[in-house]
Amino acid sequence: MKFGGLRVKIKDISDGIRNVSIQGKIVDMNAFMILLDDETGKIFVRYRSRDLADILAIGDRIRVQKCRGRTYAGILEIRLERSGRIIKLPESHVQYP
Repeated sequence: MKFGGLRVKIKDISDGIRNVSIQGKIVDMNAFMILLDDETGKIFVRYRSRDLADILAIGDRIRVQKCRGRTYAGILEIRLERSGRIIKLPESHVQYP
């Protein structure tokens, strides 16, 4: 089952990769950035409040749909495509490729 892009692990994200989806646990966050961990690595997810389908907190498991890898100031991060979304997952629905 696909959820808005090819599902990949964080270790496989690179600058320029497009239309992918990742899942993981929020280990830190602020008003515009999430630090996401999927057991293969950690990555920053830049977001806007309109990208969120649910209210999120540290410890939540999420799916980031339709995103792309981008290097900004020397740091690899994920940015959402125009139709991308961040969705909170119930623990039982977390799946890795």
